[in-house]
Amino acid sequence: MNTKSRAGSEAQYGPRLAGEVLHDYLENSNEPLAVALRNWKAKGEAAGAEDVDGRLFKDLFPDTHLCVDLKMITRQKGRMPVGRYLDGVITRVGEDQFTFVQNDACRKIPAATRRNPHVYLGRRINVNRKDDGTLYPTFNRPPYTDDFSFQVFCREAAGELLAVAGLIEK
Repeated sequence: MNTKSRAGSEAQYGPRLAGEVLHDYLENSNEPLAVALRNWKAKGEAAGAEDVDGRLFKDLFPDTHLCVDLKMITRQKGRMPVGRYLDGVITRVGEDQFTFVQNDACRKIPAATRRNPHVYLGRRINVNRKDDGTLYPTFNRPPYTDDFSFQVFCREAAGELLAVAGLIEK
């Protein structure tokens, strides 16, 4: 094995413009940033975006901080695995000091449980069930017009109440 010889053509090891290096990185690399950017670009093309290439640094603003202290406060012990994403907030504490605090997934509000579910959904009334099992009616609020007055609403709601009373078992 000759360690002094390089694989590939000599042209790829010569000086290149920064834009060429960045383009090569974003188009051919398997790094998470490059993969995410290619996926975002594909979504834009699928949605019919006209100038995705020209918007690269109009929507994203790269900012590299060299030699900084980064303190990470996470929910798990140890170092963060390579390629893992964390939700959280990064705060600039000082000139070269940053702190990252991971979001608390345990404290997220769980999906709302439906209280007092509907037993009957009608045009003029609804019937709900309380936690203790008792039923109670609620009235819908329709828009009133010249042809549909409050009196018409009351008659139709009364008819629905009588129909529902016959359906509900004790």
